[in-house]
Amino acid sequence: MLGAPEAREMINFLSALFQTRRESVIPTRNTPMHPKTVEGSLQDLILGACSDKDVSRMHTLLDEWHELLFRQAAKSGSVEILQQLLDRYSTTAVLNQLMLEQAAQHGNAAVFRFLLQQQPGAVISDDVRSKALEGGVEIWKVILDHKPELINYDFGEKGDLVAMATLTNNVPLLRFFLAVGLDPNNSHLFTKPIINVASANPSIKPEILDLLLQYGATKEKSLTANKEWRKI
Repeated sequence: MLGAPEAREMINFLSALFQTRRESVIPTRNTPMHPKTVEGSLQDLILGACSDKDVSRMHTLLDEWHELLFRQAAKSGSVEILQQLLDRYSTTAVLNQLMLEQAAQHGNAAVFRFLLQQQPGAVISDDVRSKALEGGVEIWKVILDHKPELINYDFGEKGDLVAMATLTNNVPLLRFFLAVGLDPNNSHLFTKPIINVASANPSIKPEILDLLLQYGATKEKSLTANKEWRKI
């Protein structure tokens, strides 16, 4: 049974884990918490379960919801916090994949790299790659360090990496993809060259078009693309 010192240690551990998200919640099946619950209430829950000698509730807090802790650590925690979790809990292949997705989506490059190093057989799935587009340049640097061939990854009819960065107006990511050697003339959305689609789309930032042209994109068929864009 947990005593006061052990409970205090766990409080410090969880407080460090959630220091970047003080509104984060640890709900239980029987005691759902309001989204605005603050760290003090989390401490009250842990100390309350300890004081009440409520072993079942303590297990719920510390074991059943460990997935939430792992996902939060992958999203906005540090390698040190994640390592503490790994020292205390086991993970599954599904949870490992969820952590990769969280770290990729939220640009937590240090944790993302750590997770790949901890899982030699880790698969950088389509979902991870899609979320990495939100995570930004540092995440893609890690991906390409791990699997250089993924620079040529194609999302099918959604387009390739240059197309995805273009359509999301992600200037830093587009600059990165072009700088590492992707040819904008080989980039497409459906069957249309990305420069044609971008030049016909008024929501695309001028900086995006400038980058594509700077790296050699040509617009010979832009008039046709302008007509076809209206059909997409």
